[in-house]
Amino acid sequence: MTDEFAMFSKFLSEEDRTILRAVAKDKIAFEVLKKLFESPESAEKYLVLLKDNPNAVLIATKIAEGIGRYLDAEDEEKCLNVFLRAIEYLKETRDRKTAYEVFNVVREAIENRISLGKYESASKLVSIFLNLGMGSYVKKLVFHAIEIAEKGDFARALKILNNLPTSDEVLTTKAYILVDWGKNIAMSDPQLGLSKIEEALKYKELPSAKVAMAEIYENLGNYAKAYEIYSSMRNQPGINARLARLLMEWGEEESSVEKLEEAKELVNDPVMVEEIERRIRKIKTDQSASGS
Repeated sequence: MTDEFAMFSKFLSEEDRTILRAVAKDKIAFEVLKKLFESPESAEKYLVLLKDNPNAVLIATKIAEGIGRYLDAEDEEKCLNVFLRAIEYLKETRDRKTAYEVFNVVREAIENRISLGKYESASKLVSIFLNLGMGSYVKKLVFHAIEIAEKGDFARALKILNNLPTSDEVLTTKAYILVDWGKNIAMSDPQLGLSKIEEALKYKELPSAKVAMAEIYENLGNYAKAYEIYSSMRNQPGINARLARLLMEWGEEESSVEKLEEAKELVNDPVMVEEIERRIRKIKTDQSASGS
């Protein structure tokens, strides 16, 4: 038994090792398999030599998938290219048993990568093989993307989601993540934060995205823009209170009784009403004093 045979066996089941033994009797086929381990970047072009040997192609698929699991992103991509090309050859056989093998090896490839936390490559495989019934993994990968975003790695979370097939749950999750990213960035770079939230709104008209945008404008002192956004959301819970607080600050800053009166009409809280009336009295007093 060669060192290569022992190495390949680590990635194969006992049943597949039996197939490997048979494949190893074909010198060219075994040399092609060795290329998968020695130089995956050039192995893809050798696969054509296995095209008439479905067993060899199947083993090549499993070896490429197994090796790729433990490589970094760039080298894993090379192995995945071999894996995908080998799958295409297998699908050309149109044999029911082979079709079943293809389903299993793809399913295992996705599950292995999810268990290893390699969500980027897992999501890519889900998208490529959606027609094989791999759509059930979409929710699982969306869940992991949300977890990653909550830890602050928004870019990685979006990369995972961008690999997945488009669906309402994927688009909505992208929007929520972009809103959180925008709010996070806005603390140091308000304009960049706004751009992330604007991007979120292209995916989904989330009320939380509009509120976040209005808050950034409010913090920047652009009360007119914040007022415009809040006013477009008056039917949303809690918006009148936000609008009232905005008008209170804006009215006091511009010494505008009109804005404070508008704020007063929006609130039912006696404490806030009293504070608004105090500010109105102060403005009127100041205006009277300056006019006398």
